[in-house]
Amino acid sequence: MPRLRTALIATAILVLAAAGDACGQETEKISGGGGLNLAIYEAGNPAGPSIVFLHGFTGSHLSWERQFSGPLADEFRLIAIDLRGHGASDKPLEPENYTNSVLWAEDLVAVIRAKNLEQPVLVGWSYGGKMICDYLRVFGEEAISGLVFVGAVPKAGTEEAKAFLGSELLEVFGGVLAADVQTSIASTRVFLRLLTAQPMSRDEFEFALSSAMMVPPEVRLALYSREFDNDDVLASISVPTLVVQGTADRMVRLSAAEHIVQTVPGAMLHAYEDIGHAPHLEDPERFNSDLAEFVRYALRDPSQ
Repeated sequence: MPRLRTALIATAILVLAAAGDACGQETEKISGGGGLNLAIYEAGNPAGPSIVFLHGFTGSHLSWERQFSGPLADEFRLIAIDLRGHGASDKPLEPENYTNSVLWAEDLVAVIRAKNLEQPVLVGWSYGGKMICDYLRVFGEEAISGLVFVGAVPKAGTEEAKAFLGSELLEVFGGVLAADVQTSIASTRVFLRLLTAQPMSRDEFEFALSSAMMVPPEVRLALYSREFDNDDVLASISVPTLVVQGTADRMVRLSAAEHIVQTVPGAMLHAYEDIGHAPHLEDPERFNSDLAEFVRYALRDPSQ
């Protein structure tokens, strides 16, 4: 079984590398929290306002391919990260590399500093929303201009947090976290089919599965061993905030998005009808337009 997992990871690395080259992304490695090496990717207009994209659980920077290859690249500077434990970033197996919110916050600070980003907008999908909260808790919001939460849940490890999750996700998630390769693969395939309201194409599913199988079981388990509640962080936000949620999301309930909007002062909710957990993949034209409009709004001069 270890050989099978190694073969899967090797195949996934080749798939992701080829896809990154096809998108014309510039790739580099930087040192994040605790010295962990992070893979970051840049595309778009180098002179434009900056948007930093944070993918979800078992994803990679390729989650944002339809943003990097779309019209956003004409106007904005686009930065994506392979989160620690994912993609081409380091994957230490010790749980303390994933349970410390300071390390996640330092990862994001390292990206902002390495790329000399001025007042970027942060976009966090699913688990990426947790990373945004980690950053805000440690470093505050002074260095950013706006926030976008996409299918995000701001708390974990409690019954309240569990209530924000879909029943189909809860049924399969134990298998997703399993160390047994066959169980992990079978459950991950079911998990990934919950991402979208309509079935993904074969190529889309293969990319998603390749990304997912690059995340070792020890990392998966550590990612979901944290217990936290970010309501205090959300309530302190003063920068413009947009929440995007699919009404047909089978992973995260609409109530999670409504909770964020109710907790963040002045937050706006865009509910996408008949869209699942991945609005940026399922309706990229609308998502890209909404994001562009929001970034312009976040960067406006309030005095004018």
